Amino acid sequence: MSSAPTPMLRQYLELKEKYPGTILFFRLGDFYEMFNDDAIIGSKVLDITLTARQKNTENPIPMCGIPHHAAAGYIAKFVRAGYRVAICEQTEEATPGKKLVNRDVVRIITPGTAIDEQLLDSSVPTYLAALCGSGGGYGIAYLDLSTGEFSAVEFEGAGAWRSLISDLETIEPGELLFPKGLKPLLESEFGAIGNDSIKPGGLFESENSSRNTSITFTELIDSTFVSKTATDLLKHQFEISDLSVLGLENSPLAVLAAGACLQYAFDTQKAAVTHIKGIRLIDRKDHMVLDALTIRNLELVRSTSDKSAKTLVGILDETCTPMGSRELRSWLLRPSMNLREIDARKSAVRDLMMPILRGQIRSELKKVSDLERLIGRVSLGTANPRDFNLIADSIDGFPSIEAGLAEMESVFGGMLAPDLQGLGHISDAIKSTISDDPPALIGDGGFIRDGFNPELDELRGISLSAKQTIAGFEEAARQETGIGALHIKFNNVFGYFIEVSKSNLSKVPEHFERKQTLANAERFTTPELKQWEQKVLGAEEEIRSLENKLFKELSGFVNKHSRELQRAAKAIATIDTLASLAETADRRGYTEPELHAGDELLVKNGRHPVVEAYATEPFVPNDILLNNSTDRLLIITGANMGGKSTLLRQVALIQILAQIGSFVPASKAKIPICDRVWTRVGASDDLASGRSTFMVEMTETATILRNATPRSLILLDEIGRGTSTFDGLAIAWAVSEYLHDSAEHAAKTLFATHYHELTELAEKLKGAKNYRISAKEIDGKVVFLHKLEAGKASQSYGIAVGRLAGLPVEVVSRAEEVLKILEEFELAVISKDSTRKGLAAAVAGANATEAVAQISLFAVSNEALIDELRETDLDQISESEALEALRRLKSRII
Repeated sequence: MSSAPTPMLRQYLELKEKYPGTILFFRLGDFYEMFNDDAIIGSKVLDITLTARQKNTENPIPMCGIPHHAAAGYIAKFVRAGYRVAICEQTEEATPGKKLVNRDVVRIITPGTAIDEQLLDSSVPTYLAALCGSGGGYGIAYLDLSTGEFSAVEFEGAGAWRSLISDLETIEPGELLFPKGLKPLLESEFGAIGNDSIKPGGLFESENSSRNTSITFTELIDSTFVSKTATDLLKHQFEISDLSVLGLENSPLAVLAAGACLQYAFDTQKAAVTHIKGIRLIDRKDHMVLDALTIRNLELVRSTSDKSAKTLVGILDETCTPMGSRELRSWLLRPSMNLREIDARKSAVRDLMMPILRGQIRSELKKVSDLERLIGRVSLGTANPRDFNLIADSIDGFPSIEAGLAEMESVFGGMLAPDLQGLGHISDAIKSTISDDPPALIGDGGFIRDGFNPELDELRGISLSAKQTIAGFEEAARQETGIGALHIKFNNVFGYFIEVSKSNLSKVPEHFERKQTLANAERFTTPELKQWEQKVLGAEEEIRSLENKLFKELSGFVNKHSRELQRAAKAIATIDTLASLAETADRRGYTEPELHAGDELLVKNGRHPVVEAYATEPFVPNDILLNNSTDRLLIITGANMGGKSTLLRQVALIQILAQIGSFVPASKAKIPICDRVWTRVGASDDLASGRSTFMVEMTETATILRNATPRSLILLDEIGRGTSTFDGLAIAWAVSEYLHDSAEHAAKTLFATHYHELTELAEKLKGAKNYRISAKEIDGKVVFLHKLEAGKASQSYGIAVGRLAGLPVEVVSRAEEVLKILEEFELAVISKDSTRKGLAAAVAGANATEAVAQISLFAVSNEALIDELRETDLDQISESEALEALRRLKSRII
């Protein structure tokens, strides 16, 4: 039989319709319940039992639930899977005779709006992003709701979309908001974005996606991206009359994106987001650009081989606070191009190299909690009493940190100290209000300090007296009835009651009023117990109400000072980051680099910071000289496993370290300001979009060639190896010439290659130089020296590496035979079938002299012969002169 929905289910369905695209956590008593499709999904995602409501009907309703006190962990599982969770609570107290209480959604938790500790990584920001625009330009805003950090950036010109995607992949927001019109473009990048109202909008290693991403995509109605609406939202949020105060008056796309972020924050939090105090318009010219590919190739924040800490941030992060850890990560992903700012940071690091001063400051920093996120929770109304004590304890450590800053010669000491002053009254207010050891949950009560409020103290006295009186009832009742096992108990449903086992029911007096029957006991009450129960419960209700009122007043007070607290938090994050850089520099023997506005990059005894940290043997340092004239293009050859890739990466890492204001792993370093580091290393297919390894390589190379500038640093590793020898060599040659000659795109370039023919570029191009990673072969075994030397390598020792890797002896021996023949014929170009036959015969074991000798493709003398032949006018010379010229040219062929 079928059954119409009950009033409670109708209430659920109405809310579900109001909040599509979410998993609705519907509060019923001590549980959050899910129904229908939500329940089916919940049972799978949370791995809990699926039950049913109205089981005896034709259409039972799937159902599953979780305890409300343990909801945070379950919500975290949903959000990490890309789902949005709507929290529905009772909005009124249940009263006798009221069958259905009002309920409403009080908060929506999404991958981009997470503020709970269970959902956050303390060292990594969680961003909500909003995107808008068209072919002419795009705007994107990033909001970390947990801290209030808010920024926006605009992209214009022919490469605007590609630049935006690069920025998006670098920042890695948890959730991206976008209008319908941009869906096709996003799908061209990330694969199909589903419209299902329940399934997550994000792509998670989708086989339909051209790249893996953890971004959840959320399509918003077009009316969200309206200029006037966005402008009004920003003016109201920041209490300004004109956008020029924010520097956004000429950035309409940034305004639209920022407005969408703010509106979404309001809609999901159901509360004022007062901790969002400002927005920063990012000028991309102020920072070195690092795209997602370069960040991955250099392993700045994530290892490509495993989930270990073998990354640059893992080496540098000696921070004492989560705020410092996030700040350090921010600096690494957007290194500064402001020479004055870099020098200021460097001078602060230099000051903090003094162990006693650094130790003093770091000791106090360790006492500071995550103020940024604590302030965010206060603003959003999710802070608990213990959070307030953490804020107070953090403030109490500021004077000692300020004293340390006063000893610094750097301008940072004077800049940061004022932000830590004058906050003691906030700590005093918290400590006078909140008890020393409060419960974690407001609902548990007892968190307001005794003596703070006379009315509260009086109510607590009444409650305590009544409880003591009720406890006395128990002993009196035992004496009266002779029932030694009589107990007075309490629960939220029945209040206070007398419980008697069934074996003692004959001894129960007549004036005991039966309240509840259990399997093995009966529960009773008396008029006197009822009277005192009313006193206790009445007092406790008033206590709860008053405590909540006092807590709300404290929250309001602290929230009024959130701007000052945020400035203090930012100062703490900055000094913590600088102290961390000094700690790393001191511990690992880094030196202060010289930053300058010229083009010369000079590194003496440079080391790879990550490889050095984890190497089991001493790291071999190397020197590098690059500039935009005589040493613009370095062709690096050498043995497989010799360290060419390590050298390339270490130069880039030293450049990045220098531009965040860090000391560097070298004995001396002179570093120019670089606008971008480009990398083309490694190999990977993009099968989902039909792109081979070589196609990916060429696409990445094309991006570099079209966008690099003379202020860029380029790392190329084995360009052209993904196709045939001749195609690859031709491409590598042309790429090298372009990077050397192009007036617009010529950049300082390190080109590691096994194409030894490329070494001849150094004889043709004035800014090209040959270098090799040295190795020796001793008794048939290769020894890698890992040392960079001027000149070109004589061989790549590939077969020796194959031997080390465990190739069968027969394979190694045969490879050596074939290599000898190939080298004899100088296989650079094969243009005739007879030549191919000759080579095949030689490899098969025939007389080597039967093969046709080859002309080296890039021999300089041969090129000169070809030029001379082209210039000879055969119509103007006699037969004898032509024959003589032919003899002369033939004699000069190599």
